[in-house]
Parts: sequence; C-alpha cells; structure tokens
Amino acid sequence: MHIGPDDEATRQRLKAALRKAGARRVGHWWGLGGSQEITRSTFVVDGSRLEVEAETYIGLSLSGEERALASVTRHL
Repeated sequence: MHIGPDDEATRQRLKAALRKAGARRVGHWWGLGGSQEITRSTFVVDGSRLEVEAETYIGLSLSGEERALASVTRHL
C-alpha cells in the first residue's frame, strides 16, 4: 500500500501513526543499487508483522498482515 512520497512530512506522519498503534521495530535493512536506495523496517503491531519500505522514486509503502495494516492506517 503506497502512502506517499519519501519526504520528511510523510515520514513524520508515518512515525506518529506507528507510535499511536504501539508498533515495535524488530528489524531493519538498507540497500543501494545504482541510484536506487531502499530501506525496509519490520514492525510488530498487535501481534502481527508490518513492513515499511522507503524506495527512491517510489516513496513510502506498507505491507504485511491485515490486522497490522489496519492498526497503523487508521492513524494516518
């Protein structure tokens, strides 16, 4: 699920939503391929996994179990 550009405003909005949902980060990965930078963080929300991905030229996106997605997106 695409949530917006990878800019400071969208990152702050996402951080606030993760905090309100009680998310706990359990993993982090960063990679670079040419001019493409990808950052992936894994969270646990309500006992379910959630992936947050920031990708150059694409923006911020969420994926994961429906329960975790619902918990976070209600705060966006």
